[in-house]
Amino acid sequence: MARRWAHAVTLAVLGLAMATPALAQFTPTEVRVSPHRGLVDYEISQQRAKIAWTDPKGNMWLAGINRDTGAFEPASGRGQLLATNTVANWNMFMWNGPEWISTASGDQIYYSFYLPNKPRTARNTRMAIAATDATGQWVTQALTPDVPRMAHVASKNPGDTNPMIRYLDPDLNQYWRNLKNPASEELLDMVPPSNKAWRFATGVRAFLYTEEVDGVPQVFAYMLDDKVRVQLTTDAGAKDLNRTVPWVWPAPEFGNDLVLSTVVDGSELRIYRRMLGDDGLMHWTPVYSATLPGGRLAGSPEWFTYNGKSYVFMVAYVDGLEYPTEIWLSSIDAANPLLRKITVDEPYRVRNDPEVFITRNGGPYIYYNRYDPSIDPDHPLCADCSEGVYRADAGLLGR
Repeated sequence: MARRWAHAVTLAVLGLAMATPALAQFTPTEVRVSPHRGLVDYEISQQRAKIAWTDPKGNMWLAGINRDTGAFEPASGRGQLLATNTVANWNMFMWNGPEWISTASGDQIYYSFYLPNKPRTARNTRMAIAATDATGQWVTQALTPDVPRMAHVASKNPGDTNPMIRYLDPDLNQYWRNLKNPASEELLDMVPPSNKAWRFATGVRAFLYTEEVDGVPQVFAYMLDDKVRVQLTTDAGAKDLNRTVPWVWPAPEFGNDLVLSTVVDGSELRIYRRMLGDDGLMHWTPVYSATLPGGRLAGSPEWFTYNGKSYVFMVAYVDGLEYPTEIWLSSIDAANPLLRKITVDEPYRVRNDPEVFITRNGGPYIYYNRYDPSIDPDHPLCADCSEGVYRADAGLLGR
């Protein structure tokens, strides 16, 4: 069960006393997992060893991941057809494709679909869940009430008996509710449609977002049960400006104290730990910093834990480009500093939308779509530019 957060949170605004980690010695390797160009915006469930994704025709598929090798099974991603007429193409990227949601009965799939025989518009969009029944078969069920809503993100607290979903209406207003209780729907009016820096926390029932304070974007938490807004950061630097979001999770290296990650001024990963201070109060204290070198900007950061340690992976935009070309990995602990690029320099490629899966034999791999921008320099993420899905070894086996 997610832990509660105290209403009164005292913030410690400290300078980062640790040194930025040196770049780790490492030889990157990349392996193609799927040649399928249309296999995009797939989401991975570690618990089920599955991927869920939607093809351009609106068919939602389920495929396996080999726990030993990390291979997609089948490589095309077209394993089991779960649903048709689901949100696809441009609407999928503007709203979202299928997402995994953690529940007491295991990971389920949260997604949007269009009403049958209706135009594929927001007004005709509804939300649904795909889950296993008592026999282990996958079944789908539309969520009530029958009103226009577009699924977006879901909570990820393993074993959660009261999971949460976040979604949009046709005017792009943002809402949340408890999955099983439609009456719990609440408008998130503090988060305008233009704000993209938000996520559910893990380990506590809170919604994270950024809001400007004296002209500087800072991270806030909205405590979903108590309806209280809490400012988590007050220190210098703009938090999660464009391509990044804040995250909170229980960090095993810190005795499962909650930690917060945010990207500051576009390039610095900054970690805060919620810990008891000498004054007897809980403080959000900066404990780690890692800055991408060479003017790189970060995008799409996500966290995972492995062998009792936390890591954050992200894409990097270089040379002022509007598309990411590299994948980087960072630790969060000054006692275990790590910052490394895990993708190769040659051939020069676009790499987008990273996901993680932890194998038995190779440890964590980071999966992503790879594109050849030379085919269409003006549209480097074009379908013809796609080389399929690749993975890079995070190099953490035995670490």
